[in-house]
Amino acid sequence: MDSIDYKKIRETVSEHKDWFVNRLKKYVLAESPTDDIIQNRKLLHAIAEDFKELNYQVEWKESVQSAGQIICRPKQSELQEDQLLIGHVDTVWPVGTLDKMPWKIDDNVIRGPGVYDMKAGIVMMQLGIKIMKELGLKPKLRPVVMITSDEETGSRDSWDEIEKIARSVNRVFVPEPSIGLEGKIKTERKGSGRYQIKVKGKEAHSGVEPEKGASAIVEMAHIIQKVDELNDYEKGISLNVGLISGGKAVNIVPGDCVIEVDLRYMKKSDGEEIDDKIKKIKPELRETEITVEGGLRRPPVVKNERNQKLWELAQNCAQELGLKIEEGLSGGGSDGSITSQFTATIDGMGAVGEGAHSPSEKILIDETMDRAALLTAMLVSE
Repeated sequence: MDSIDYKKIRETVSEHKDWFVNRLKKYVLAESPTDDIIQNRKLLHAIAEDFKELNYQVEWKESVQSAGQIICRPKQSELQEDQLLIGHVDTVWPVGTLDKMPWKIDDNVIRGPGVYDMKAGIVMMQLGIKIMKELGLKPKLRPVVMITSDEETGSRDSWDEIEKIARSVNRVFVPEPSIGLEGKIKTERKGSGRYQIKVKGKEAHSGVEPEKGASAIVEMAHIIQKVDELNDYEKGISLNVGLISGGKAVNIVPGDCVIEVDLRYMKKSDGEEIDDKIKKIKPELRETEITVEGGLRRPPVVKNERNQKLWELAQNCAQELGLKIEEGLSGGGSDGSITSQFTATIDGMGAVGEGAHSPSEKILIDETMDRAALLTAMLVSE
């Protein structure tokens, strides 16, 4: 650690504030909702060209289900082993959001759709590589970058590629936004599951012959109660019935009802147990049938030994840089949830700010520049 000039890293990163802001503005103004493949491809192409300026070669992973992924590797490197920086270009904001949430700088704050989650993180990756080159810093592991375009909808299209590259690298840095204005780094993430539960009942006239019907809504009420009883907040298990629909008219015994359930959990075994219980729910009423679709999605990020070593490295680098950092738990998932199953992963290494997925989305510029310095220092440290 002593051979690295941490003060110089922090100073040089700070000197690139205007570069950072201008690059970030370009990406935020290129709106890129997940389902707009054309917009995402345009932005991925722009990002690819920016990595080429850093003497990186770009491999495209084409797809028809999403805009695909790009994997960027140094053109020249004697290093045989890799470290991965991973992020996503897609946002939750539809095209036209800039009219209501314009790019805006106010003192130390930048606002705009996707600025916090996670376009600032993509620029931080580039800045870290740029600073290493300018200062002649020699990492022990080759910095490889992967940018996906479907993270906000569950990474279904990019999952296999993420898993493949995660198996081949020594460690992973995920510049997803940190937690809140305190900028807590994400050393734990909850796992998630998603379910659609359908009930098929039997329709009948509710006034003339209600006894001949079998209410799908009443059956679903029993199911909702069973789902709610699976909550265990002390163990970090939460289930939310977020959507419900059913019935045709108020005077018809309903023959159909559907709910959608979100599951969050801390331990893999807990997730598997809840998953099994949901899929084994049985009907209470005669002539009703239950169908359960879906299952577990992103696994949890846990404090295992290899992940803890990266957190300790973050603490050491922060101390050398004169920074204070804290760790925290996120209830949401990321592509780090995938990589963590196969290699050391540290998440939330990105922007300091708040308001992901909300109209208040923003980053703090100076604090985010300090995090870029931390990311750079970690890339060249062991």
